[in-house]
Amino acid sequence: MTIPPEVLRATQARFELRQGQRRARLERLDVQGTGAADTPERLAARLTRLGVPLPDAQALASGERQPAQVAEHLPTVTRHNLERLLGTNDLLGVAYLDLARAAADAVARVVLGGARGRPAGYGTGWLCSPRVLVTNHHVLSSPEDARGAQAEFGYELRPDGTLRERVTLTLDPDTLFVTSEALDYTLVAVRGETQPFGYLPLLDAPDKHVVGEALSIIQHPGGEPKQVALRENRLVDRLPDFLHYETDTAPGSSGSPVFNDAWEVVALHHSGVPRTDAQGRVLRRDGRVASPNDPDTELDWIANEGVRISRLVADLRARPEAASPLLSEVLNAPRPAPRQERGEPGPGAIHLGTVTPAPDGRVTFPVTLSLQVAPPAPAPVPETRPYLDPDDAAQAADYFAGVGPDLTPPQRFQALSEVLARTHTRPLGYDPARHLYPWVDLWPDGLLRSLYSGRVHSPAELIAADRSAAERRARLATQEGLDVAALEDALPYNCEHVVPQSWFARREPMRGDLHHLFACEPACNAFRGNTPYFDFPDHDEVVRGDCGRREPGEFEPAAGKGAAARATLYFLLRYPGVVRQYAPRHLQTLLAWHAAQPPGDWERHRNAAIFVLQGNRNPLIDRPDWAAITDFSRGLGT
Repeated sequence: MTIPPEVLRATQARFELRQGQRRARLERLDVQGTGAADTPERLAARLTRLGVPLPDAQALASGERQPAQVAEHLPTVTRHNLERLLGTNDLLGVAYLDLARAAADAVARVVLGGARGRPAGYGTGWLCSPRVLVTNHHVLSSPEDARGAQAEFGYELRPDGTLRERVTLTLDPDTLFVTSEALDYTLVAVRGETQPFGYLPLLDAPDKHVVGEALSIIQHPGGEPKQVALRENRLVDRLPDFLHYETDTAPGSSGSPVFNDAWEVVALHHSGVPRTDAQGRVLRRDGRVASPNDPDTELDWIANEGVRISRLVADLRARPEAASPLLSEVLNAPRPAPRQERGEPGPGAIHLGTVTPAPDGRVTFPVTLSLQVAPPAPAPVPETRPYLDPDDAAQAADYFAGVGPDLTPPQRFQALSEVLARTHTRPLGYDPARHLYPWVDLWPDGLLRSLYSGRVHSPAELIAADRSAAERRARLATQEGLDVAALEDALPYNCEHVVPQSWFARREPMRGDLHHLFACEPACNAFRGNTPYFDFPDHDEVVRGDCGRREPGEFEPAAGKGAAARATLYFLLRYPGVVRQYAPRHLQTLLAWHAAQPPGDWERHRNAAIFVLQGNRNPLIDRPDWAAITDFSRGLGT
């Protein structure tokens, strides 16, 4: 679809206004490589998202350590992520193509209705939830446009050059239609079965890209069959609302998703920057001055512009429609579960190979079955469950309605303690693979992060590891007669109790209370041990380990301080008198961490999920301001 002149002019004006800053960044990129053109904080956050432990990421971003020094200690996948980001190795594993294939399935050609049933134009869009498609405002600017449009999935070429069978779905603007001319986006509901195509969620995490990173675009340029510009775009500038990325190939198609190397959508492509002559006239690829009737494909494009997904999500959250079921589904959609790879047998499929019938037409073949008994699967997570329940804020207000505003700090402690104990009606046994990993501790991107190191894990990874550890403990207990505590210390779960189990003799319901359980790899769990939290004055200067710093009897984590503090304060409220290892001075540390790192969507999701599962809430997440007016010393044991 031809980019409207007003969109093109605004894009070009933004690009020209940033000439100085962009030129300086490009010079740093060309001389020092990727990572030199962005802030150390941004680079550290990006590296952490790619799996580099936080202390290593900070040391790399500040220049204190070189990539080779860090890479040699990293797992293979994380090392490759680091090398690609910094440009030291552009090789990609073949799994990268599987991710691209899965991402491409969710991308559709948007066909605009015209007179006599003929298309009036084309754009690109993609499913951002199971029932909603996103594209540009200038592609679908009104409900009327959407009513006459269609989304064609699978409009692409087979390896032999023939077209695949496409699936055409109609749009449903009467159910949902949200648009923004300023940010050039439109969300519209889709009619029909979309499950086979998956979806690409709108993730508003701020650490999905750094300047200099390679980007990819999946698109239908000019309405043609689906194509991909694979790592052909380099992010060169970040504006409050937009990203600028340079390319040597054709421009992106209006409404295309722009991806980082993890195939997370970082931008909604909407316009380009054409080359101009000294008089400011747009030039064609052949060097001639363009005319108004020239198609986009004939123009000499020097850069692309996309709407930042984080800015798009922020705009959606501020809208009154944000509480509607479909838009709430968009804003809280986790990553879809990985779908079966094309061409691979499904569960229970048996491949017979080539068989030859006997003269009488019968076929006989030998069958060898190898069976493996799997451990019990974790409880399934209902697909309809929203990541952040839009009704949770109201439920929290009702939950704490009896805690009056005029209570003294001791009275507030007592009132909250009574509420938490009274409503803890569904105590859960300790089994992090059942609730914690599959749902409770998930971040908005559908992954887990180790509490103390920030290392990223998939839920399946930790579930499998914990099930394996449980099986080994069961075998050893039978063979060697070891007690449960000794076996768990030797073969720990990937789970951290912020109040160590030895402090409460592994008793329930404390042991299984989800409010103080977090994903945490065993190395960090063991590094912390049973020591109280502490704030070292020179922490930022001395921490170099993955997990933090520990001195005899004291531990300061490298990450997760705010969440750990709130979980510990919850424990004091819920189980007063149990913790004897903390003194009033420790409370000041916990309260300082709570204030410095306030709760975000991840903790709000945890709180809502645990409320559903076990019946009570952490008041420090719902009402952070109560921390300063509650006497937590009443929860300390003597």
